[in-house]
Amino acid sequence: MPDPRNRVDVNRRRLLATGARLAAASGVAALAGCTNSADPSGPLTPPRSPEATAGPGEGLVITDFTDAEGDDGDLLVRVTVENRGGEERTGTVVATVSATVDGEEREETVSRDVTVAPGERTEATLETSLSFESFNRSGSMRVEIV
Repeated sequence: MPDPRNRVDVNRRRLLATGARLAAASGVAALAGCTNSADPSGPLTPPRSPEATAGPGEGLVITDFTDAEGDDGDLLVRVTVENRGGEERTGTVVATVSATVDGEEREETVSRDVTVAPGERTEATLETSLSFESFNRSGSMRVEIV
């Protein structure tokens, strides 16, 4: 008659071997999903923020900007600056605008100093020599505070 202890040992060995094979197979399957480099990560398009990075005018941020047509037909850049600091701050608003004029790409940089009390906002209007019509057709604009 066979010894019942041997049967328990055989079953235990078989169970341990099966468990090891399953663990190895599931680990490989889990790793296979992690190595797919075709999956994109992060947002498709980053959010747009008109706020400038901190600089010499630290505490000053651009909260809004827009283009407008001046009385003479030239492009105006209207910028709203807010002071989020605890004391009066001074900074320089810089706008770089470009447009195609008579088939040629033109770029212009204009600036204006602003001083803003703590917790307050001010609007700065920067005048350019580019025509509003040209800018409206094919222009681009970048605004920052330094």
